[in-house]
Amino acid sequence: MRGATVAVLLTVAGATAALEPPVHPLTRIYYELEVASYCGLVSRAVHTGFRREAAPLERERTQAQIERARMDAWQAAHLEWQNRGLGGFKGWCRNEGQAAAERFLAVPE
Repeated sequence: MRGATVAVLLTVAGATAALEPPVHPLTRIYYELEVASYCGLVSRAVHTGFRREAAPLERERTQAQIERARMDAWQAAHLEWQNRGLGGFKGWCRNEGQAAAERFLAVPE
């Protein structure tokens, strides 16, 4: 029984480790918007900043590439949210979510 308890504790401890966010620039921007969205931090101003940053990158890509970036970003954000476990996403929101929202708010017009 003791071995099973240790295995469960190791699994739970490992589940809270952060996953690597996407590195592709467009996927990363979409990912950050998803994180801010999971955290309830997307206002009109945040979305406007996101659009300003994403638009030039989207113009360089096909519609299929844009859709792929969106899907990859959503999947990465969802996996990270699930990885955080019950209540663990609060720190994620305080750190990554808040940083993403602030980043989009700082995008110049």
